[in-house]
Amino acid sequence: MNAIRFDLHALNGVQSDESNDAPARQTIALAWIAARKARDRVFASPLFHNPAWDILLELYVHRTSSKTCVFQVCAGSSSPPTTVLRWIGVLQSEGLIERCRDEKDRRRSLLKLSLLGLTKMEEALDAATEGDRRLGLGRLRLVD
Repeated sequence: MNAIRFDLHALNGVQSDESNDAPARQTIALAWIAARKARDRVFASPLFHNPAWDILLELYVHRTSSKTCVFQVCAGSSSPPTTVLRWIGVLQSEGLIERCRDEKDRRRSLLKLSLLGLTKMEEALDAATEGDRRLGLGRLRLVD
């Protein structure tokens, strides 16, 4: 089993638009995804299942891609397709994500965070960063 460690030393070569005291939002989002996967391996049950948050995290880490499809979100969130589709509808009705048809393959739907969704995700990631700072964790880096 591959171990996931969190190196609390300075980020090397990671671009961030944030202050030097805060870890990159992308790194925090990836750390949350890694922590969820580690937790799921340990508990191997849906006790802590949170598909809405998993979908938002997946869309955040892939926000620079213009082609994040529903299938990719299903795979990344470890949720069944019917659950993901239901939550996509909820997140879309809340104005957090946008869904459109792929122009090259009309059978596929593409997803992305809306401006509101991106703003809310950045607020959540910044709050996590502040919590880490208060705990004295400093800069966080995911190490394989």
